Amino acid sequence: MAYSRKRNRRIFLGFMVPAILVLFCTTIYPMIYAGYLSFRSYDLAKLFVPRVFVGWANYREVLSSSEFLHTLTVTFKLMLMTLSVQLVLGVGMALLVTQRLPGMGIIRTLLLIPMMISPVIVGLVWLFLYFPELGYLNYFLSFVGVSPVPWITSTQWALWAIAIADIWQWTPFVMMGTAAALTSLSQEPYETARIDGNSNWEVFWHVTLPQIKPVLISLMFLRAIDAFKIYDIIFVLTKGGPGDTTEVLSMFIYRQSFTFWRMGVGAAASFVSLAIIVILITLFFKSLSRDPQLA
Repeated sequence: MAYSRKRNRRIFLGFMVPAILVLFCTTIYPMIYAGYLSFRSYDLAKLFVPRVFVGWANYREVLSSSEFLHTLTVTFKLMLMTLSVQLVLGVGMALLVTQRLPGMGIIRTLLLIPMMISPVIVGLVWLFLYFPELGYLNYFLSFVGVSPVPWITSTQWALWAIAIADIWQWTPFVMMGTAAALTSLSQEPYETARIDGNSNWEVFWHVTLPQIKPVLISLMFLRAIDAFKIYDIIFVLTKGGPGDTTEVLSMFIYRQSFTFWRMGVGAAASFVSLAIIVILITLFFKSLSRDPQLA
């Protein structure tokens, strides 16, 4: 018995110690070091200048910066644009793919492909579609008499272009989660609703939607956290332009850190971003505890 316990302990340590070391080197230490930099004046262009402790000066600069407030506004605007459309399209597609129709298995597989692709590749695909003269999107629009649209070079269309690409990639995620919820619903309420003579819309609004509401809220929460950190697609398509039209918070952090080489300010901005995400998570779990249907 004692030998067995020692053997199990060795196996446990053999698996846990390497995992803890990897976690420390890739996550914990970089976060601690970023926190250290956020309280110092650190310019990569001046490597041999001492990193002077500046206290909360970097955080004050970030929070009082009009550029930061602009990027935060653009971030939430993009989140609202993408999440609202993804919710409606995702639920509609889920209602479709849960129908017992011929070939629906193949259709479900094809619809899931976009979310399996790397965001950088998605950005490149849509970059080819958005090219003003040679892009396929404007080419097909010309057949219906629509003049070329400057998708990624116009301040009017650039944010919408990014939103369309993000919606294309992540709507299947909402569809998949909603479809899983729909297939697990009890059929008894539906039978009662049909006996009462309710229309399909009334059945969906009063029977289906209340039952899948917790799943939809969870899906929107997960997408909101992911959309708040969006970077790859924007970097490939517009790099934050034209001007600062599509510059989101992640782009602001990147520019401060690796364009202007102000690592202290960039680190402070990243911790402000982390604080906002923590606030979103806290509000989500508070809503779970207050609503008995979601708990």
